[in-house]
Amino acid sequence: MEKVLKLGDKEYLLHSSLFTIIDYRNVFSTELFSDIKKLEKSSSKKEEDLSTVIDTIFRIIYILHRPFYKQSYNDFLMSLDFSLLSNQDELENLTNAIGEMLGTFQKGTTPQSDIKSK
Repeated sequence: MEKVLKLGDKEYLLHSSLFTIIDYRNVFSTELFSDIKKLEKSSSKKEEDLSTVIDTIFRIIYILHRPFYKQSYNDFLMSLDFSLLSNQDELENLTNAIGEMLGTFQKGTTPQSDIKSK
């Protein structure tokens, strides 16, 4: 499946396939769907959970974008504007894209509704 994700003034082409699971494990040494389950269980009230949620969301977006643009995860993060984290619409757009690309939840919902409050 392919999708264009707009973040700020940039567009990112995303691609998901069975290889996405393997690539995620090879790059981050952790399991994609285990990390998604952690997202669903996390509490946005704890600061350490918030940073884990943010890191996991961007890891997933990175892996989905990686087939089209080979760059390191650090370079990918450096290309994103910090203000993205304070934009509710952008964060919701990110989580919806992940759900659509990986089939983990329906469009318009988030792994946990309190992610919207971040």
